[in-house]
Amino acid sequence: MIRTRFAPSPTGWLHIGSVRTALFSWLYAKNHGGEFLIRIDDTDTSRSTQEYTESIISALENLGLSSDKNIIYQSKRFEIYIDKIEELLNNNFAYYDEIEITEKTKGTDLNIQYDNRLNKPNHVIRFKNQKNKKIIVNDKIHGDINFDPKTFHDVVILRSNGIPTYNLTSVVDDIEFQISHIIRGDDHLSNTAVQINLFNALNPKIPEFAHLPMIHGKDGKRLSKRHGAVDIKYFLDEGYLSEAIINYLARTGWSHGDKEIFSMNELVKLFSLNKVTKSAAIFDYDKLNWLNQYYIKNNSIENIRKMIMPYLKDANITVKDEKYLEKILELGIEREFSLKKIAESLSYYFDENLSYDLELIKKFNTEKMINILDKSIAKFEKTDFSKKENLSNILKYISKELNLKFSEVGPVLRLALTGRLKSPSIDDLSFTLGSNKTLDRLNNFKTLILKLN
Repeated sequence: MIRTRFAPSPTGWLHIGSVRTALFSWLYAKNHGGEFLIRIDDTDTSRSTQEYTESIISALENLGLSSDKNIIYQSKRFEIYIDKIEELLNNNFAYYDEIEITEKTKGTDLNIQYDNRLNKPNHVIRFKNQKNKKIIVNDKIHGDINFDPKTFHDVVILRSNGIPTYNLTSVVDDIEFQISHIIRGDDHLSNTAVQINLFNALNPKIPEFAHLPMIHGKDGKRLSKRHGAVDIKYFLDEGYLSEAIINYLARTGWSHGDKEIFSMNELVKLFSLNKVTKSAAIFDYDKLNWLNQYYIKNNSIENIRKMIMPYLKDANITVKDEKYLEKILELGIEREFSLKKIAESLSYYFDENLSYDLELIKKFNTEKMINILDKSIAKFEKTDFSKKENLSNILKYISKELNLKFSEVGPVLRLALTGRLKSPSIDDLSFTLGSNKTLDRLNNFKTLILKLN
């Protein structure tokens, strides 16, 4: 059976590039009718936290990348690793090595963090890495990769503090859980040769490897915080939909012709490692925003209303009428690219007292503004708001009577009704606000203009 795994370390928030690794591992397993496992590599007990662990698991579940078996926690398997290290010692594949204290290491904390039978004061245990023959890995993305034995060295597999190291624990777990394919970032290539030697020493079947090229920013450097947000928690908290994130990451370094939009079912059916590029992928925030906007626009208003409620609450917006909110969403969801930004953009629909940028108001001609407001108030007071067409006709009539272009009338009314110069069309806006709110805002804005002059 094909079985893949994703093994994040909970020493920080989950990087968006790591999510792509998890996705490709999940897709490969599902494409072959196999299983996908999650392993939490939390052997670094001083830096791993429960908060990061929960955040990683929650993010993966939100994205639909759940483990097919119980999640594996390395911190609960220390005794198993000790058994395997002892096996390597007994078979002459490992040895004790006394720690050399140097200027750089003299301040290192040598206190025991995991008390076990193999601990020896001021000693580590090293794996006796074979140095007689080169290692050739037939990587499923890069093809044959040769590792020169001159570069091999005897790596530590048990630290002086009693904690087993990554190379050892990873191999032991991949053996026990019968991982058939290790799909990971190519920053792990440097670990591959020693891990293969460890596999051989423990005498299992060696998994196949696929090393994914890194994701870079537009400057060609590895994606990091200097390029903007890089943690999946940020994107989920901002209101990026899981479908958009999955779709975007799937297309980051993998393609299927010119097709851009994929459902998860389509990805499972179409995904293959031979279509993953060998070169680094570029993370394009604009493309992700476009995709998220696409998935929001093509979702139902009812679903968006439910999803956006927490973001409205965070923006201190109280929704008393859900139907009113749905009418608003029908106008505004295509103007922003995340649920959080949509929520923040809706504040003027709910504010009883709008705030206005006085410097912006000063850019308008006062006399012209008053004329526009007077004429609009007079016409709106006599207009039936039950049909949007009535409002559209009135707006045309106002411009014609004042002998002004709508490009002169529109900004004044937008500013009066929203406190902004960008908003839905005036007829859509007025129709949604209703007669009372529309007239109240026009009158209040007129009063403010008169006070300023």
